[in-house]
This record gives sequence, structure tokens and C-alpha cells, in this order.
Amino acid sequence: MTVRPVGSGKGRMSPPVDALEARGSPLPPPGPDFVGESPPTRELLSLVARVAGTEAPVLITGESGTGKEILARTIHARSRRRDGPFVPVNCGAIVDTLEESELFGHVAGAFTGAHRRKTGKFEAAHGGSIFLDEIGEMSLHLQVKLLRILQDGEYAPVGMVETCHADARVIAATNQDLNRLVDTRQFRADLFYRLNVVRLEVSPLRRRRDDIPLLLHHFVRAYSSQYGRPEPDIDPDVERALQDYDFPGNVRELSNVIQRAIILGTGPSLTLAALPDEIRHPSSARGNAGPRAHEARFREAKRRLIEEFEREYLIAIIQDCGGIVSRAARRAGLSDRIMHQKLRAYGIDSRSFRAMPDPSE
Repeated sequence: MTVRPVGSGKGRMSPPVDALEARGSPLPPPGPDFVGESPPTRELLSLVARVAGTEAPVLITGESGTGKEILARTIHARSRRRDGPFVPVNCGAIVDTLEESELFGHVAGAFTGAHRRKTGKFEAAHGGSIFLDEIGEMSLHLQVKLLRILQDGEYAPVGMVETCHADARVIAATNQDLNRLVDTRQFRADLFYRLNVVRLEVSPLRRRRDDIPLLLHHFVRAYSSQYGRPEPDIDPDVERALQDYDFPGNVRELSNVIQRAIILGTGPSLTLAALPDEIRHPSSARGNAGPRAHEARFREAKRRLIEEFEREYLIAIIQDCGGIVSRAARRAGLSDRIMHQKLRAYGIDSRSFRAMPDPSE
């Protein structure tokens, strides 16, 4: 989890907002609140509290389904722009031939089929925030246009000679390694550094299992209300089974599991019977699974512990070395190449730990 404040730029500072407003949100229905109380989530929300009141661009990274859009809505709801629109854009779902028109709009007659003026996403987000999800999928052509907005605050709808002023805070998100995309020239380095003013990493749910009970109760309340059902009691075995499961689909998968359980539930309690087989069977098979299954669980538990220790160690040592990778590598007894590989694997940006980029890196 990293944050990289940049001292220069055109962003206007605004006072912090003390409380979130209750605002609408698409399914899952948790509103703008990013729910959790695990150490990674508390650290993440602490960073959100510090950056939400600024105008700085934010880059949110993390696996698919971890709640990046909910975090973006939380940032918006805590900002001075909270009364303005929040406009989400899935960059991976825009047709290549229409992407510029989708983001910036067009005037009548700009191209064949453009019979009337179209409002683009940046214009729709005027006075609010625009959330560019899957930013790594954006074409290089459109990346140039976005870079101009971040640099000069200007854009031109398709077919218009005059430029328009963009008054929207940019929040981007990706589940890809943008550093690797920059290295392979699939993503512009200058745009990456413009977006990477503040970087927030959302940990996968398997690394913040303490959040699962809170999310469980949260989704039970939300979906019971949505479907007009009485809120069921939750069997303790359900909570234990969910905490034992790795959730490859992260929070989105947990949300879907609870939504299904509420829809199909018939009794006053939420029991193991309401959970999918892949969650129920591992816990029910533990008693007679045999040595091979126990060995597999031991290896998985060991792997997770090693990953957590290694990531925390790397963050601590890179912070002590002021973000200078070569110095951190020597202290850890690793080669520069291996240190870079490990930092990329854990999504740790060494630049986040120093005020200015080190020219030797």
C-alpha cells in the first residue's frame, strides 16, 4: 500500500471533509463506504483521509473485485466535489473507434453518423470526479488526450476547433502492472507519472481476512433491505467458513455469495447450506481429507505467511533507504535485479518513498 504525494502541480487544495455523505451506488449496494477494519484497510483509509480533500489525481491499484470503484466513490464523497457528479468510465469497454467521442464528446457533423452534439464523460463530470477504471486498457492515442487534460486542463470535443476546460478530478484504477506496460511501451511513461501523484493499493481479500465478518454483516443488511427480506441471523459456522476461503474474486465474489444466499434463503438464519459448494466442502472435508490435503493446506498457509512477511520487510527496508532500490538491495543481500522483481511482484513503488525521483534508478 503506497502513497506518493507530489509537491508541485496545478491542483487546488481544499479543506478535509469530516464525514461521508450517504450517497447512492450501483450493485453491490454498500454506498460510498469502503468497509473494513483490518490493518491494511485502516492504513488505506488513513491515506484516503489525507488525500481526499485535495485536487490531486489518484491511481488505485489492486486485483479485480477488491473494491477499487467503491474506494474511488469514498474519495469523491470525502472531497469538496462531493455535491458534484461521480462519472465512472470502463476504459476496457469503450469501442476503439468511439473512445475519443465517449470521453470528450463530439459536435454535429464531426463524422459519419454524428447527427447531433454528444456530451462526453469529462463534460458530464464537470464539477465532480471522473473514475477511469481499467486505465491500462486505454489506447495510446487516447492517452495523449488524457495527458493534455492532466497537464493543461483542456480538451477538444471531436470536430470542434475551440478547446474546453475540464473541471473534473481524475481518479484512475487498474489491476495491471503499469510499470510493466510502460516498459513494454503499451502505456505512456509521462501519463503514468501524471496519474501516479497519489497511489493507493487495495489489498486482496485473502490478505485482509479480518474484514470478512464486517463485510458479511454489511452485505446481509444491504441485500436484505434491497430484496425486502427480514435480516437473518448468521450462523457462526458461516463466518468461519468464509474466513477460511481464499476468495479469488475478492469482495465482489463475497458480495455475490451473500446476495445469492439472501435471495434463496428460506429460514430465519443464514447457515452453511446457503453457501456454494466450493466454500462449504473444504471445511466439511477437513476431518477425513487425509495427509495430502493437510499438506496442501500447510503449504498454502506457509506461502501466505511468507508473502506477508516478505512484503512488509521490503516496505520497511525501502522506506529506510529513502526509496533507493540499489541501497535497499545491498542491505537485504539481494541483487538489484531481484530486488526490482520482488518490488514489482508485490506492487511496491520505490518512488513513493522519496520526495523526488532518483536519477540513478
